[in-house]
Amino acid sequence: GLQPSDEEMSRCWFSDENFERRRRAYSLAQKYGIDPINVALAYVLEQSFPTFPLIGPRVMSETTNCLQALSVTLKPEELDWLDLSIDELS
Repeated sequence: GLQPSDEEMSRCWFSDENFERRRRAYSLAQKYGIDPINVALAYVLEQSFPTFPLIGPRVMSETTNCLQALSVTLKPEELDWLDLSIDELS
């Protein structure tokens, strides 16, 4: 099917590092007043190399929600923080 198994989800995504990245994305989302998924999209858009982020909205409201990512410019320090390259934001 289209949905990954619990075993595959656990193997690919469940790690202390990913849970910390999620926590940090939620923190930045609160700071910027956007949804955490849009922090992830902003992160992809802010990379120093060309990116083409793929999103999977199922309804128009999800598409509209994704536009929030365009209103945020993550600072280099925030990108490093999301990468776990630094422990704290100054």
